[in-house]
Amino acid sequence: MATTFPLCADASSLNPDRDKYRFYACLLRARFDENKNEKDMVKATLMLKAGEEEFWTNQHPQPYIFPDSPGGTSYERYECYKVPDWVLDYWHPSEKTMYPDYFSKREQWKKLRMQSWDREVAQLEAETLPGGPRTEALPPARKEGDLPPLWWQDVTRPRERPT
Repeated sequence: MATTFPLCADASSLNPDRDKYRFYACLLRARFDENKNEKDMVKATLMLKAGEEEFWTNQHPQPYIFPDSPGGTSYERYECYKVPDWVLDYWHPSEKTMYPDYFSKREQWKKLRMQSWDREVAQLEAETLPGGPRTEALPPARKEGDLPPLWWQDVTRPRERPT
């Protein structure tokens, strides 16, 4: 079902009327279902190639892009409202009492970060190539119980949308 989504999204661009879109999406799903048990790999590859060519020739010249999707009008619109985690250190204690669970976990995370920081940096230095990193991918944790380098950014990432 996941492989038909781009095709259905293109069908919605070609058919803005919801009933027509639904009809063509059902026809498309039926075409997939009638060939889902194909055992002959040569025939399956030929059908895939023919389907990709059909999609390429029939695709919409200006497809509908969902607003929150990459290329959409609202994509990463709220990036400017994301606040770094250190701002929470300056909250007044009365503000912190409104979220006791989060701030108790946050204090544990900060202690764990202080304990694991030297190991993380040593691992990064040991695994970084002499010419510098080639990608932004970080290495995983190498030992049982260790944390991956810079795990702090994932645990304390800001909310995606302000309320």
